[in-house]
Amino acid sequence: FFSLAGACIIYFIIIAAYSGITTSFCGIWLCLAAIFLLMGCFNHRNSEKKGGMPRKLPVFVYTSFIIALLIFSYTMYLVTSAAAGRPELGADYVVVIGDRIYEDSLSASLKARLDRALLYHEESPRTVFVLSGGQAEGDPVPEALAMYNYLFLKGMPEHNMLIEMDSASTEESIVYSLRVIREANDRRNAVVLPFLRKDMEELRTGIITSDHNLYRSLRYARTADYPSPEGIGTKTDIVMFPHECVREACAIVWDYLTGRL
Repeated sequence: FFSLAGACIIYFIIIAAYSGITTSFCGIWLCLAAIFLLMGCFNHRNSEKKGGMPRKLPVFVYTSFIIALLIFSYTMYLVTSAAAGRPELGADYVVVIGDRIYEDSLSASLKARLDRALLYHEESPRTVFVLSGGQAEGDPVPEALAMYNYLFLKGMPEHNMLIEMDSASTEESIVYSLRVIREANDRRNAVVLPFLRKDMEELRTGIITSDHNLYRSLRYARTADYPSPEGIGTKTDIVMFPHECVREACAIVWDYLTGRL
């Protein structure tokens, strides 16, 4: 228990140094460290026969730990299954989910998503990308605007990009981006010849996000009635991978409990 607590504290320090102390959900590692320290102290007192741990408490703790481990394993199975898919090219619209930005740079995960959008554009130049992300506390500009500037400087034409700057979460990005897609498709249908028009049901859509976030994004998309949604994943930063897995597992469980998934 003491070793696990120490590992959690060390990893929290690594996250704070690598991604910043304001990294979403990073406090979970200090909470886990506190739990492991408490259990370690109880076990130490018991080993010295000083009491401190009721007989039923270890049963409760270890049973809870096993249940939590099983739930985590199942959520990771869902996450890896969604990330294993191979999307087809030629989607009409692809939503790029935003991520953290800094004062003078993009986060590694956001840059990976945008580079994936550039690669997709090279292979499917008619696809329109919806850049989704609002301005979180501490962000110098809205995420979507930073994404637009990055892609424009990399050579993506303006007519291949749409901006959604109101969302503050993955779920909002999916829902608000669908509105942008509907409006864009209505404008397109108003100017093209009748035989080139497409109803929403005929469109193909895609979602670019980190591979650990694909499962939840696709579930949101299906709930929001996206037409033929496909996931396009990017590799998660190796340093942040354990954190993102724990964060995503908690988010999936919470969304199931609250009826979002």
